[in-house]
Parts: sequence; C-alpha cells; structure tokens
Amino acid sequence: MRTGKSLRSLLRSVPAAVRRDYAASLLVQWFVLGTGLYLFHLVARRGSVGGFAYYQIARGTVSTLQPVLMLGLGLGLQRYLPHTEHTTRRLARRAFYVEAGLVVVVGLAAVAAGDWIAALLGLPGGRSAVTAVVTVLGGTCLCTVALAALRGNHQVIDAYLTFGLGLGLMPLVAFVAADRIEDFLIIQGLGAAAIGLWGTLVVRRPGVPQGDGFLEPTIKTLVAYGIRRMPGELALPTLFTFPTFAMAVMLPGGPQAGYVGFTTSAVTLICSLFAMLTPVLLPRLSRLFHRTGADAGVRRLLTALPVVAGVLAAGPTLVIFLGAPVLVREFLGAEFAGAVPVLRLGVLAAIPLAMFYAARPALETLLEATFLSRLLLACLTLEVVATWIATVFVAPPHAALLGLIAAATALGCDAVGLTTRALRANR
Repeated sequence: MRTGKSLRSLLRSVPAAVRRDYAASLLVQWFVLGTGLYLFHLVARRGSVGGFAYYQIARGTVSTLQPVLMLGLGLGLQRYLPHTEHTTRRLARRAFYVEAGLVVVVGLAAVAAGDWIAALLGLPGGRSAVTAVVTVLGGTCLCTVALAALRGNHQVIDAYLTFGLGLGLMPLVAFVAADRIEDFLIIQGLGAAAIGLWGTLVVRRPGVPQGDGFLEPTIKTLVAYGIRRMPGELALPTLFTFPTFAMAVMLPGGPQAGYVGFTTSAVTLICSLFAMLTPVLLPRLSRLFHRTGADAGVRRLLTALPVVAGVLAAGPTLVIFLGAPVLVREFLGAEFAGAVPVLRLGVLAAIPLAMFYAARPALETLLEATFLSRLLLACLTLEVVATWIATVFVAPPHAALLGLIAAATALGCDAVGLTTRALRANR
C-alpha cells in the first residue's frame, strides 16, 4: 500500500505539460504502429505466406540499416538542439542535408549491387526489389531526421504531423496506390522524404536564452556524438531484426521469417508504451541537467521508471500470450497457425525490453555515448551466441527468439542498475 501511494505521488509530481506531451506522442505512435500492423494484415491477404515473408524481410532490412544511415543524428538533434538559441534552424537543415547526401550515395551503391544484395537477403526481384527497399529506407531516414529536430525544438504539433503523416498515413496511401510490393515501398519512401523536407523547413528559432558566453553546438558536434552512438543505434534495432534474418538464412523461402517478424512486431507494440519516453523526456532532461541539475523528486521518478515499466508491460504480454491463437487466426488467417507457439515464446521479451526503454532517457542524458553503445553491442553479441547454442536443442524459430529473450533480459537488468548508479554519481 505504501509503495502504491509513493508511486502515485511520484506520478503526480510529473509536470502536466510532460504528461500531455507523452499522451499525445503515444497516441501518434500507436497510430503509426497500428497502421504497420494493419499493413501486415493487408500484405498477408494480398501476398499470402510467401509475400508476407518477403515484406517482413524488407521491413527488417530498413530497421537494421536505418541507424547506420542516420549517423546518430536522431538522438543528437534531440540531445543538442535544446542547447541552441540562434542556430536552431541552421543546425536542423544542415543535419537534413547531411542525411540526404548520405542516402543518395548509399542508395546508388546499393542499386549498383542490387542483384547480389537481393540474393543475399533472399528477396525475389533482384535489383528492382533492392531499389524499392533503399527508397523506403532513405525516405524513412529523412523523415526521422526532421522528426528528431522538431522534437528537440519542442515543436510538438509539427512533430506529431511529421510522424503521423510520414510514417503512419503514407504507407497506407502507398498500399492503396500500388499493386506490387516494390511499387508500394517506392511510393512510401518518396512520400516520407517529402514530409521530412516539410518538417525540416518548419523548424523555428526557439527563443530560449542560453546565457552569456554559451557556445552553441554545430553540425560537427552532432556528427561526432552520433558516430560514437551509432554502434548502439545499430545494435538496438538489430536485436529485433536478427531473429527474422536468422530465419531467412537458416530456412530460406520458408514462412518462419514471417512468423518471427510478426512476433517481434508484437514486442515492439508493447514497448512503444515506454519507447516514447525518450523523445518526450530526453530534450527536457538534457536541458535540465545541462543547466541546473535535477531535484530529488525527478531523480526518484527516473529511478523508479524501469521497474514500473516492467510491471506494466506484464499485462499486455499476458494478454497476447493467452490470446495468441485468436490473434493469429483473426489477424493473419488460418494458414498462419504455425505462428502461435512462436508468438507465445517471443512476446516474453517485451517485459525486460520495456525496462530498458523506460531507463533510456536518463541513460542517454547522463552516460557517455560510447558506454551505452558498448552495452547494446554486448547484448547483441549475447543474442547471436545464445541463438547459435539454442539451435542445438530446439527448432530454429524458437532458438532465435530464445536468443532475443536472453539479450533483452540482460539489457533490462543492466538498465535498472545503471540508472540508479548514474543518478547517484550525478547528484
């Protein structure tokens, strides 16, 4: 009882503006995730088991390669743009230009090697399939850079529009406008890029004084920070996509890659409750710790968040575990019955991952970029090794998800301890 009262007291101490921002961000995030899940349904109906696996591989490719092409600019903008006064718009636009140049160069190189890449990933269609994937990859990156700039500058309405239109509504429009998966991905990518350009152009000067003698961050600051964070930014989504790629390699052409991809999407849906804490809290915590330091109430709340997240994530995890047969039958179809045991096992990873996501705003603010990157890389290595060992004892889909659970557990437990230690050290 005393713990419950203490928790309610901590939650009431959260400023109303933060609660409203989080609630609105979560609604938009659920809209984006909801459209993504609905697209699974549409693609499964249009392309059956084979087309569904192809779409999952394409999505996994985008999720894995996006952090590399982003150069850590997403987190960098959210962390450093709150420190600007006169250079906000210029810094946001330069970040967008850097990203656009990188997207073009990498995209041309990938298309040139399209047949080889398609064979490596098991994608039918050769170079045309790779062209579609790099188009949606580039558009997603550009839209995400603009979204990060708007969030870092506290332009919440513009950020909601960029996020919801570029990554939520545009994929649905593209699916309706196209008959083939390749065309669907190309239209989606071009639309996201256009919305990202709009989002960058509407970034405005914040008008928040930083004090005399303050040296504002530059694009070099963002890139230097981003490069140090890039290994971790790559490792985190790879935790989710590695099981799908493992299935594509171990069982090429089989439906298991689609089953595993659907499972990791369910984990992502649960974790979205807590992943949205980073874009809401990181700019505020960065400005708070940068100027005056946080008071005892803020520190208590940040310390309690990971444990609270684990408890809250257990609810939807149990619902999906118990309702897996109905969810798979109604959402994907009776021919996807093989996904039920895979979903029941893999969804358990959501609980420790929720703990990490709740701890992430404090960790990103207080820890060195390279430290968090090393932690994520270590957990990814654990996932690969655990998967390899588990294949000796269980079927490949279960082995891949056991590897994910092992890595998620290590990451969640480390996040709880690191948050407490970092807050004490920064007192």
